[in-house]
Amino acid sequence: MTDILLTHDGDLSIGDSGDVSLTESVRQAVRIRLLWFLGEWRFAPKFGMPYFEEILVKNPNIERLRRAVRDEVLSVTEVDDVRNVAISADPLTRSAKVTLDIVVGEETYREEVAVNA
Repeated sequence: MTDILLTHDGDLSIGDSGDVSLTESVRQAVRIRLLWFLGEWRFAPKFGMPYFEEILVKNPNIERLRRAVRDEVLSVTEVDDVRNVAISADPLTRSAKVTLDIVVGEETYREEVAVNA
């Protein structure tokens, strides 16, 4: 999947000449999926993670959240498997950290996404 290259902070990556670049990064696609809040995109309100509904709440069901993360990441076409999903949520600061390994072909990548509400 071709997309516009983003920085790690989610901004457009602009080269020295002022141009944007394209990428086919599966890691970027996974990162975007995990940073989407459920209902955030009005053209596809069913896309995104249920952060406000299930993760950034008083007593989150971590096992259910692992399944939600796994399902969301597997929706990226190039991803073959998701392993070692770890979620730490802090309802007081309304933040969470998701760490996981994604398998794409013969490669395995470790990805970490921090979410702040």
